[in-house]
Amino acid sequence: MRTIDSREEIAKIDKENVLGSVEALPDQCLHAWEEASKVCVPDGYHQVKAVVMCGMGGSGLGARVIESLYADKIKIPFIRVNDYHLPAWVDENTLVICSSYSGETEETIQNAKEAIDKKAKWMAIGSGNTLIEIAKEYNVPFYKIDPKYNPSNQPRMAIGYSIIGQLILASKAGLVEFTKKDIDKITPSMRSVIEKIKVEVIEKNEAKKLAYRMKDKIVAFISAGHLVGATHVINNQMNENAKVFSADYQIPEINHHLMEGLSNPDANKTALFAFFVNSSLYSERIIKRFELTRDVVEKHDVETFVYKATRDGAISQVFETIQFGAYVDFYLSMLYKINPAPLPWVDYFKERLGQTLGK
Repeated sequence: MRTIDSREEIAKIDKENVLGSVEALPDQCLHAWEEASKVCVPDGYHQVKAVVMCGMGGSGLGARVIESLYADKIKIPFIRVNDYHLPAWVDENTLVICSSYSGETEETIQNAKEAIDKKAKWMAIGSGNTLIEIAKEYNVPFYKIDPKYNPSNQPRMAIGYSIIGQLILASKAGLVEFTKKDIDKITPSMRSVIEKIKVEVIEKNEAKKLAYRMKDKIVAFISAGHLVGATHVINNQMNENAKVFSADYQIPEINHHLMEGLSNPDANKTALFAFFVNSSLYSERIIKRFELTRDVVEKHDVETFVYKATRDGAISQVFETIQFGAYVDFYLSMLYKINPAPLPWVDYFKERLGQTLGK
């Protein structure tokens, strides 16, 4: 029996139970709804004129999803910060949302301190530690994650908590509309995906088939519109879980430069794999661009795959795509026989950075 078809064989590699976190994503979303809905946000937060969402790595994924999913609905300037510093224009009329699963991410803690210095309105999301303690000290709203449904305890695998938590806080501040009806759409679509690609499905498992095709390839994810953030989630998890070099790109931007880069080196023909994330909700012009972009890629003899999000509504498609991608990334890590949880090079980097610069 193949490793990816046996929970017993998987458990020999997946020692921290990342699979458990993949399977529990719908439960994370429901749990986050129940807990984050209890957070009280002052009325003054509704009068802000701009919003900044801060987070690094797995803790920054929610902001990317919200940015692409609600791009046509958020009526005030919205930016992500994946760095140490807030923009110079942040002031008392700005809402800053800081997300750090561990509560110890140095960049995000710095963002929170700058929000305080600039007298911005701010909120925090994390599982505890320094970030949540600062939020308590300054009496600002915070959602403390109880990672009940994240057995691996990996930040990138807590995306249900992160995305839903940030959506609820943003909704409570009047930035987006997000209700229980949305949760009731999201979770069934995720569970439907799970039923088709879970470990026990052997023959007609598209996620397993795709993982085999992607093995030993450099993967380029290509998406558009509301699915850009979801595609970045898959890319992030591929880097961290499968330890694979990959990148995500957006249509129409790549139609203006990246296609020319397919010509060289000649190894592109065998080394690259293009993963397209398509949707019937894309505009007519974007759908046509998808067809033509795939045509160009295949004319360069690069292998392609198209995942078509089919659920009703943009938000359901986002979570459907994330769930599918989470399984693909996990199965790929099993094919490489790599424990997906440890991040040896991230840990090495942080240790050396601490030695060089100090805590």
